[in-house]
Amino acid sequence: MYKKALLTISLLAAFASAAMIRIPQGAKDIFPCYEPHGHFCKIANYASSTTMPMDGALEFVENKVDCFYGEGHAYIIARSNAPEQIRDSVFWGSKSRCYDDNTNCGNLGEGVEVPRYTKNSGLYFYSCKNSKATAKGCKPVEKGMEILVTDDLKISNLSREALLYYFKASQRKSLDSLMAWLLKNHKSQDFHQTLPWGLKDEDVVKVGNSAAPRWTGMDFYLRTKKIESKSYKRGNFSSFVDVMKACKDWGMAHEVP
Repeated sequence: MYKKALLTISLLAAFASAAMIRIPQGAKDIFPCYEPHGHFCKIANYASSTTMPMDGALEFVENKVDCFYGEGHAYIIARSNAPEQIRDSVFWGSKSRCYDDNTNCGNLGEGVEVPRYTKNSGLYFYSCKNSKATAKGCKPVEKGMEILVTDDLKISNLSREALLYYFKASQRKSLDSLMAWLLKNHKSQDFHQTLPWGLKDEDVVKVGNSAAPRWTGMDFYLRTKKIESKSYKRGNFSSFVDVMKACKDWGMAHEVP
């Protein structure tokens, strides 16, 4: 009977712990941050306890892409209008804090300097870099983050620097093994990008299909070395698959046996 009771308590504790796991909810995770405004508080910014979606449509903003080839695989890197996101205890640029109390908003009284941070995310929160945040997410920017796509048309949250590091670290057999190594050695923050919440592989391919006909330039890299640049007539590529195929065909033709 005693063992049965202990088992029941353990199961309840396990369910309780599972219930505490935070599942990203996109715009539902966004909350306002207030600042003093006379005798009142006003909304100064928005932040998220998980990651921010985009408040607008994703686009590729340049007329060229970069093709990387190495270890038998091709990768496309294209510049998007998605702003970077920062996880910190202050907002990027202004270094201001987030107060989620709309009646206090940092006015803690005489001589009190310890700030009241948001209850929603603790000390740290996600915010937009070089972009205006709204209750729906980060607004698009003219020159946002680069998006890395693998030759099986999957997006990666690794950066250009991570891909170059992967090619230099020949003992890493795949980007997945590189990511695992980076996490183990606490270096992932140097190579990891926070993609907009809810962004899927098929979303990026769809945007790539729209951009492909106007892509008229491609820089080709064999592992870490830039080999050549090519120009194309507008409409040369009809889909993102065409672009990736051109990259992979070039790589296979230039790969050292």
